[in-house]
Amino acid sequence: MKLDGHAKLTNSAIRAFKSRCSESTDLFFREKICQLPQFDTWNISWDSVDSNESDNINLAKYIIAQELSVFGESLHQIGRGYLTREVVAVDLEPPLVFGHYFGWGQKYHFMRRASGATVKDAHIEAIDLIKKETMNWIRSMLHVLYSNRRHGRSGGSTIVLRKQAASHLAIALHSLQDSISPGHTKRTHHENPQYPGAIEDIYIYKEQDKHNHSQRDFNSASVNSLLSSSAVYASADLLQLCALSVSMKSILPIGWSTFENRWLKLSSRTK
Repeated sequence: MKLDGHAKLTNSAIRAFKSRCSESTDLFFREKICQLPQFDTWNISWDSVDSNESDNINLAKYIIAQELSVFGESLHQIGRGYLTREVVAVDLEPPLVFGHYFGWGQKYHFMRRASGATVKDAHIEAIDLIKKETMNWIRSMLHVLYSNRRHGRSGGSTIVLRKQAASHLAIALHSLQDSISPGHTKRTHHENPQYPGAIEDIYIYKEQDKHNHSQRDFNSASVNSLLSSSAVYASADLLQLCALSVSMKSILPIGWSTFENRWLKLSSRTK
């Protein structure tokens, strides 16, 4: 996905998650998980609801300017859309940008190392990353919500921890969304956006035509795209899984096997 595609898909996923969250069990309300500042959408003016070059470039300039700010965004409270911003920033923040050029970084984009990794190897690496970062968010938010009660959930004592949690979850969401793009993976045919096809291949970026890769990323984040709907549903499901796990005070992500089998299943024909 492109930068603006990640932002638009994540905003849509947050809205879908919150509509479900508000109708769910009282466990969500008990700790007000649905109202966490991380789960506010990022309100930015777009040229189009579809992913496009203009919005992509403008968003890149916006985030780079934030990163280079004299004061730094790390000194501020978590604002509206922080999680969405972090999902986009996976493609721009210096420590992760290097991952575009080295094998170890391909899992952040659900792609395969060029150094002889099989599709199964790449699948394991990407799945492990998504699960690990999801668990990191759960652990951090359990600490914020249950271990720092006397300081208040919005108190300065938890700002750093909550931002770190959002960054972890953003990495998981970024890789998950990229797994839907045909520029990153090949899936079996599917017609229902809530049940995407199994993964048959995970591509190597260096071996691709960069223009075609870029165009596929734009197309897969367009409003009327079956793929964009799948990415939104998958992202909303991951947010729901995270919220449920924290509500139940579970360090392990509740329902992970079901989630993985639905959204990230590897085809039985894949070697």
